[in-house]
Amino acid sequence: MDNIIISKGSLEITLCPPDIKSGYYRGTRFDHSGIFLSIVKEGFEYAGQWFDSYDPYKHDAVCGTSEEFEQCGYDEAAPGETFLKPGVGLLIKENDDAYDHFHLYKVADYGTHIVKYTGDSATFIHEIHSVKWGYVYEKTVRIIDADTFEIRHSLRNSGKLSIEGDTYNHNFFTFSDARPGPEIEVDFPFEPCGTWRSIYDSVALTESGIRFSRPLNAGESVFMGNLKPSDGAPVTGEVFSQSGAGHKVTFHCDKAFHRITFWSNHRVGCIEPFVPYSIAPGKTFEWKYLYRLR
Repeated sequence: MDNIIISKGSLEITLCPPDIKSGYYRGTRFDHSGIFLSIVKEGFEYAGQWFDSYDPYKHDAVCGTSEEFEQCGYDEAAPGETFLKPGVGLLIKENDDAYDHFHLYKVADYGTHIVKYTGDSATFIHEIHSVKWGYVYEKTVRIIDADTFEIRHSLRNSGKLSIEGDTYNHNFFTFSDARPGPEIEVDFPFEPCGTWRSIYDSVALTESGIRFSRPLNAGESVFMGNLKPSDGAPVTGEVFSQSGAGHKVTFHCDKAFHRITFWSNHRVGCIEPFVPYSIAPGKTFEWKYLYRLR
């Protein structure tokens, strides 16, 4: 199946259909439904390929608003048995090593995928049915107008075991040729606090967001895994905006987050908000992301 292009006005989004044999992304980390390839408005590319070399099995060979779900059942499974990776399928536990979301696991059951699309929206339906695990996952990417698009999700547990964990969006916005450094700005509707993984001379928190003091060099990265409001308030609503090359993306979610991560290398800076879920058998969890491009 060819790539899917949806558009409205001057906004065009290119999506890659799921296909474990020939799809653009065939790794076992990110959600295969609705893989973004590019986001372009009025000729400006807000999101595109940010990595230097492409490999469909590379764990992060994804672009734009890429999503990942936490695995279920890995610790309980014996080597050779399966565990659930929502958005991918049933994977095989190889040994007693701890789960590693960067690792490429063998896929035991990819489930079934249905893709439906119109001029301005695309819906991806993924179903998994096994003795223990099962779900019906529906994800719709819809362009609302030339400045706005949304991603709606519905995850119904059709199996015998609860599906619990986090889902997050990696938000790989590239802003055309902009590079993480003084030209990239990240802002929040709260005063942020958190702990950097190392002592960096390139980036710092401000009263309203994150600023770079210099461009990052190839091979450099920065990371903060516990970004949150300094007053301890829950994070919901308008979570962040990111600006670069005279353009801006604002992100909104209809669910609260229990933590936010920031990661950047020399090519892309990413805010990653985590949504927790606990879905009992027969129940459904729904959530929505809204993006505004300026």
